[in-house]
Amino acid sequence: MASKQIQCEMCCNENAVGHCKTCGYVGETCVNIHTRGKMFQTHIVIMLEAVKMDEDGTDTPKVILWDITEERCKQHPTERAFFLCNIHDSMICGRCLHSEHLSCGREVVDLLHEVVNIDCEKVNTMKSVLKEVKDEILFLKDEAEQSIEICKKNADRCMQECMELGNKIKRRVDELTSDIIHGITKTNDINVSTHSSITQTCNEKTKWCEDEQNKIDEFVDNNMAGHLYLMHKHFEKEASDAKSQLIDFKHKHTFKGFDFKENNVILKCLFEDLEEVCEQQEEVTGSDDGSANDVFASTPKINKTRRELTVLLNQAKHELDNSEKTRKQFEQELLKAKQDIQKSENTRKQFEQDLLKAKQDIENYEKTQNELRVELKRVKQDLSEKGLNQLEQLMLRSNG
Repeated sequence: MASKQIQCEMCCNENAVGHCKTCGYVGETCVNIHTRGKMFQTHIVIMLEAVKMDEDGTDTPKVILWDITEERCKQHPTERAFFLCNIHDSMICGRCLHSEHLSCGREVVDLLHEVVNIDCEKVNTMKSVLKEVKDEILFLKDEAEQSIEICKKNADRCMQECMELGNKIKRRVDELTSDIIHGITKTNDINVSTHSSITQTCNEKTKWCEDEQNKIDEFVDNNMAGHLYLMHKHFEKEASDAKSQLIDFKHKHTFKGFDFKENNVILKCLFEDLEEVCEQQEEVTGSDDGSANDVFASTPKINKTRRELTVLLNQAKHELDNSEKTRKQFEQELLKAKQDIQKSENTRKQFEQDLLKAKQDIENYEKTQNELRVELKRVKQDLSEKGLNQLEQLMLRSNG
């Protein structure tokens, strides 16, 4: 009798390869639907083995326990690792279970007999996580493509700007060297003109000297004393004028010296400034953890030139000098004020002493005055008594 295959109870189009406790027998397509669909997350599917024939000729599915691992035990390479120890997070075999992991107890999972059902919720969770990872990969890839495009544009722009900067520097250097060369050429032309003027004047004066020398020789040879006398009469003045002209010409026509020297300090500063004109910086773009860097060339913001900074520095030095002078002036005024205070204090003490002395003099005066009053009173009494006695005596004498 021909065997009868179990049909999928969901779609009825495929033979059953698994059994869902909720939906019944399911085919391969429906098993996949169970693993992906959110509404099947709570369903439990058990995979089936080849069917066996019942007495009534109906095929009965037989539940199988699939071997889910081919991993070998690290302690016993000849044994297959069918157990998972959650405590040590390791795959073990039966020998390990009954020896080193005997104390782990219920934390050891039998992957062949205990894990026999497909947990659709876990499957969906893992697939959801994988989908998130894939989305992150696609996002990272798209971001990397955008970043590399931006970096390429920035690189092209920076190289163009660097080339323009180089051309600008070259033009400026050419202008400066051209001005220097023009100045040197102009100075040299002036010196050539001066040399020509000096040479012409020297030739003229030399010719004058030779002419005068020839006249003297001619007058001497021809014994022309009169002409020689007349010549001598004006000769000193002409010779003096010639010397004065030469001296004056020498002072007015001088050679201008020039030299070309490199200032190594300024040249070094120039090169350092050129290094800072366009420097490479890193800017963090893309992810929040800074995994993507955008490297670009930027020109740092410089508000003032070296000359302006030098002027400001000199101004600051001048203000500092003025502050120092003001401070010293304040110190002198403070010292003078202290001296005045000290002098005033000495004067006050002197006044106090004079006042005390005056009080003592007044007290002494009052004391002397009181003594004089007492003495005067006593004298008056004595005089009064003496006068009465004398008067009585006179009266007695007159009566007698």
